[in-house]
Amino acid sequence: MIARILAAFLSLALATPSVAQGLPDLGDISAATISEAQERTIGNRIMREVRSDAAFIDDPEVADYITSLGTRLMAGAEQPRRDVTYFVLQEDSINAFALVGGHIGMHTGLFILSQNESELAGVMAHEIAHILQKHQARSIAGQSRASWASLAALAVAVLAARSKSSSAGQMTEAAATAASAIQIQTQLDYTREHEREADRVGLTLLERAGFDPNGMASFFERLMRANRLNEFKGAPSYLRTHPLTTERIADMQDRTPQAVFRTGRADSFEYRLVRARLRAFSGSPSEAVQNFRSELADKTVVRPREDVFGLALALRRTRDFEGAWSTLAPLRQGVESHPAYERLAAQLLADRGRGDEALETYRTGLKAFPESRGLAHGYLDLLLEKGRPREVLADLDERLRKVTDDAKLYELQARAFEATGKPLAQHRAQAEALVRRGNLGAAVQQLDWAVRLKGNDYYEQSSAEARLRELRVQLENERAAEKALKIS
Repeated sequence: MIARILAAFLSLALATPSVAQGLPDLGDISAATISEAQERTIGNRIMREVRSDAAFIDDPEVADYITSLGTRLMAGAEQPRRDVTYFVLQEDSINAFALVGGHIGMHTGLFILSQNESELAGVMAHEIAHILQKHQARSIAGQSRASWASLAALAVAVLAARSKSSSAGQMTEAAATAASAIQIQTQLDYTREHEREADRVGLTLLERAGFDPNGMASFFERLMRANRLNEFKGAPSYLRTHPLTTERIADMQDRTPQAVFRTGRADSFEYRLVRARLRAFSGSPSEAVQNFRSELADKTVVRPREDVFGLALALRRTRDFEGAWSTLAPLRQGVESHPAYERLAAQLLADRGRGDEALETYRTGLKAFPESRGLAHGYLDLLLEKGRPREVLADLDERLRKVTDDAKLYELQARAFEATGKPLAQHRAQAEALVRRGNLGAAVQQLDWAVRLKGNDYYEQSSAEARLRELRVQLENERAAEKALKIS
């Protein structure tokens, strides 16, 4: 039952593309069902749960790559959306999904199964199409708004059921109960139409972004073959939530007849590097090491840099810091250095108790790659660990003038203010981090604590009060949307 509900609500995925065709008109059917503010409210509620899940990958290099890929694909839309977020879950299953409110999630198993960047981009383009075409809003047109409350509750419950918590069973039961009142078959009927539309729109986005449009069909074709070979082990998660047929694949191929990849663009190195990172953290540490060593043993002439990097990461997981260091060293000596190499080098130095050298490695790396969030986060984290919060604050004073949407930087700032005995500033920084995590209620609470503190200077107090008033208005709007949707 949960799988069928997920098929209807959490994901609405893959079908029949048409390259070079425009996007279809939406009409006003979705607008009659739910407002954009209410969509965002539901999406934020779900994402608060997603971010707290142990499977959520909060790694800047992974996050930056998946966001850049989504942004590149979104640029090909007739009316691009800038409020879409992208994230990755550490799950070996092959799955991806679009959530109401503009959030797209992908499992690590999807990265690992893909054989080139165009295949991965094809899956993401399909999910972006579901959001652009407002399929979730359109699929429940004519039903009560309470269905949206069921959707939010259901998504949270399914995520909770993945955990090992004592309440997981109760949450799953609650999800099934709530879903029993929803007309599932109606949703599945809509899904068939939406899948075809998402295929068509997704192929258009794929080609406009310069990817090989054949990547979508080739990936799904391989996925179906894998399903047939493993039919007694259960279908891949993606096929359970994204109904796929041979007719759809044939239609994809017909819409790109003998398509030639005109750009000649190879896979980006960022794709290969992130894929290696995710492979290094899949399975047990020893299995990851063995997998990379086996692949490198077959490539004695040219050793792909990403595989060497992946082996170094896997060795670090086994706590073989010396082995990881010697494996990484040749990559850093080449002319084509990379911020990921410097970040790992600094981490390995810190692992070996050489903190000062690690800090210097971070500084050198940031000079060469000043935009690297991975290096910045690692550097500031290590400074805090070494009891140097004032250096963190001095760095962030400049960094936050340029970057205002990074929640992690505000969290680091809050820790530094706490270490220097500045509670009001600490609460303000923590509030800004929570705003960027989509948790307005907790952000307002932080600022409420801040303004109640005595003995602070007038400017700090006034700034906190002004920000509190602003966020309270936003929170009131959010709660009004929840009330309209009957979300408890």
